[in-house]
Order: sequence, then C-alpha cells, then structure tokens
Amino acid sequence: MLQVSLLLLIVSIWFPGATRLAGTDGSVSFLLALFCAAVGVASYGTLGKRVYRTEATLAMALLATAALIIMLSMLSMLHADNPTRAMRAVFAQIFGFATIPAIAAISTRPDGLAAIDRLVSAMIFMSVATACLVVLGLGSAKFADRAEGYFKHANQLGIALSAGLPLVAARLVTVRKHRMLLTGCLVAVLLGLVKSGSKTNFVVGVAGLGLFFALYATYLVVRRQRPLTVIAGVIAAPLVLQAAVFILQALNPRAHRLLMMQLSGGEAHSMVSRERLWSISIDLGLAHPFAGVGAGQPIGEIAPHSHNLFIEYFRTLGVPGAGLITIMVLLVVIFLISSVVATLRGKGKSRYATKTNVMVLGSAVCTWNYLVANQMSDSFGPSTAPFFWIPLALLIAYRSMQRSSVPQLDQGRVAYHSVAPHAAQTSGT
Repeated sequence: MLQVSLLLLIVSIWFPGATRLAGTDGSVSFLLALFCAAVGVASYGTLGKRVYRTEATLAMALLATAALIIMLSMLSMLHADNPTRAMRAVFAQIFGFATIPAIAAISTRPDGLAAIDRLVSAMIFMSVATACLVVLGLGSAKFADRAEGYFKHANQLGIALSAGLPLVAARLVTVRKHRMLLTGCLVAVLLGLVKSGSKTNFVVGVAGLGLFFALYATYLVVRRQRPLTVIAGVIAAPLVLQAAVFILQALNPRAHRLLMMQLSGGEAHSMVSRERLWSISIDLGLAHPFAGVGAGQPIGEIAPHSHNLFIEYFRTLGVPGAGLITIMVLLVVIFLISSVVATLRGKGKSRYATKTNVMVLGSAVCTWNYLVANQMSDSFGPSTAPFFWIPLALLIAYRSMQRSSVPQLDQGRVAYHSVAPHAAQTSGT
C-alpha cells in the first residue's frame, strides 16, 4: 500500500495543474502526501531501526527542522495579509514527512532495493513523458518560447526536468540492457528542458549532468575499471556540451540569445528583475526581522515569491525562518558531500555494489540541482518541493543500503540484505 501510494504521488507531482481541487494546484499530490506521511511514519516506527544511525539521525534532524518551519508558517497566519497563502510553505515541508520516512522504511524490507528502483523508474518515466509532451506541444504543454508543461510556470518545469536528468544518467550507466532506449530518454529530457525556455535550469541541468558523469568517471578511475570508457567520456564531454548549446540555439533562439548575453556580461531583463526582487525582499525582511511578512506572501503585485530560497524565507519568516532554512540546507549539503566522497573512496574493494554506489551519486546530484536552481527560481514552492524531498529521500535510502549491503560471491548477480545491529553479535553462532 505504501509503495503504491508513493508511486501515485510521483505521478501526480508532474501534473500539479491537472490535479487541482477547489482551484488549488497540486491538491491531489498534497492529499497523497498526507496519506504517505501517516503510513510512512507508522512504518518507520517499526522498520526504522534497520536504517543506519547516521542516516536516521539526519532524517530526524531534517524533519525536526521542517516541523519548526511548519510551526512558524502557521503562526505567521496571525499577521499575514493573506493567511491562506501561508499553507504554501506548510505544503512544501509536508512532502518531507511523506517521503523520507516512507522511502527509508521501504528500503529496509527484504526486497528494498527492487522497491526503491521502482520509485526511480517512476521518476524517470514521468520525466520522459512530461518532456515528450512538452516537445510535441500536446495538451497544456504547448510551446512558444517558454513552456510550463503542466506546471504553472516554465521555471517549475525546468526545475523538475533538471532534477530528473541525473537519475536517467545513473540508470543509463548501471544497466546492461535498454541502453539505447535510456540514451533516447536522456535526450528527450534534455529537449524538454530546452523547450521549457528556463535559462537557469538549462544551465543547472547540463552542468549537473556533467557533474554526474565527472563523478562517475572518478569512481571508475579510483577502482581502475573501464579505462576506455573514461577516455571516451573525456573526449566526448566538450562535444556533448557544444551539442547541447547548439540544440538550445536551434530550438529556442530567444533563450540562447539571452543566455549568451548573460554569459558575456550583459544584463538580461530577467536578471535585472531578479535583482530588483531581491532588493525589495531584503528591505521587507529588514522591516520585519523577527516575524517576516508571513509565509507564502507575494511581493505586492510584482511577484509571488523572491526567486531565492534564503531571501524568500528571510522576507516571509524573518531571521528565525532564514536560520531554519539555512540549517536545513547545510545539513543536506554536508550529507551530499560526505556521501559522494565516501562513495568515491571505495578503493575498488567491492565493499559496495556498483549499482547502489552510482545511484548515490545520481540522487546526490539531483538534490544539488534543486538547491542551486532555487537560488534563482522557485524558492521552494509546493509545486516543486517534491523534487527536492524525493531525491534526498532516495539518497538517504541508498546511502543506508550502501553501508549495510553485502555483495554475494556470484559477481554476475548482486543481492542485498539488511544487517541488523544484533546480527554481527550472533554471526558466530
């Protein structure tokens, strides 16, 4: 039941505009998130002891921070101009409770790896399906020079697709079958990102893809595996980057022109408007340093949010809100770095299975992409928050499995099992 609910949740988050109730985007997703949160927390209570202590501590710290943000957001309704909009910040944090405990609990089951892989497959399938709809211009995904797909804004579509790219790449390098199909999926998601017209997320997506393949190449070099693949990748990297820029120029000339203007030092209208938003938002935060203007409040008639995660929380929830979101981001970034470094330093001893290692790298880059994109874009809105929490939950689950998994002697097929704390004590009996 929990796994099915998570799969339905993954499907629904790609269509927030089509899953609305009472005119509110993403309502169905939020209802599914509430259900997953209730069932996931209950399941985690019985299975969570099998999660490795470091990941369990991180999960508790993140959810405690999210709970404090929810409390501040609810309190801000007392002085906010539009109290109902405070629920936007609440919805964004609820997805953490819906995904981290649930995915962690699923990962500790005997078939945990297969179950987690199904969730990754669902994310990949939905990113490819959404990208194809955008490229073909079907339904609400019609394209002019900016396409929002089934989101409210093109930037939200860009965030979702840039978060999906590393998962597709990770699956591509870990499977032996269907590699041509997965290569086509990777190209399709990249084309969807181009069609979205979001310059920031195009750069984030392509850079994140390059980062993933660089980490994977390092992983192979450390283990002295597949040297020809590494050499081919180094040669192909600049060619692929040039091809991506050419595709952007051919399919979205406006986005290419504005991006080149920014890279050459020119001032694009979008950057000027963002700088103005940041300045206004900081002034509002300074005017209300202790409580902010209220969670989810728009910037007058100018914009619905500040287009920067930290500035948005400072403006809406004051210094306490900015402090909490900073703590959350620091915890996540430290965990990302430690997970990647630990994975790369395996030194070829086959301590971990390759598939789990590579998925750690892929989910880490997904989470990183979201954090970077939110310094210029959606400010942790409820429509895109799942694309932060789901990759982070996957990373926590894969990292915990990576620590406790034991490869079988048959190298052709790698199986996993959870090692409970007491198992080590009784292994000699």
